[in-house]
Amino acid sequence: MIFWVGVIPQLRDPFVVVASEAQVTSPGLGMPLRLIPNEQLVLERIPDPEAELWGWERFAHTINGYEVMGGFEHCADLANCRTPTTLTELRCCLFFEARRERHSGGMSTNEEWIRELLRAIRRKVETGELD
Repeated sequence: MIFWVGVIPQLRDPFVVVASEAQVTSPGLGMPLRLIPNEQLVLERIPDPEAELWGWERFAHTINGYEVMGGFEHCADLANCRTPTTLTELRCCLFFEARRERHSGGMSTNEEWIRELLRAIRRKVETGELD
């Protein structure tokens, strides 16, 4: 049996540009967030929608959709209507899908919608449409 004594080493998030990351613990979400502004997103660090979806939830939490959209209801409405147009709105929808998955225990995951959001986010970053 192995027991950790002292500090457990922190793993670096592959989606984060370390030099400028802001790490906070969101009281509303109860989890650490590494917030990344649109201007600092790196295409190669955004999960590939054509591959396994491993890690998409961590990327989704690089924005706090509740704060950006002005609360749960506004973020939920945007995600449920599936009408995002800007990079920020796309990221807020992905954030909401991550929250939906967590609170449903993975029972409400719409993998194709998540892939569509990731494709659109990557397209926006690739073309420089940062909002």
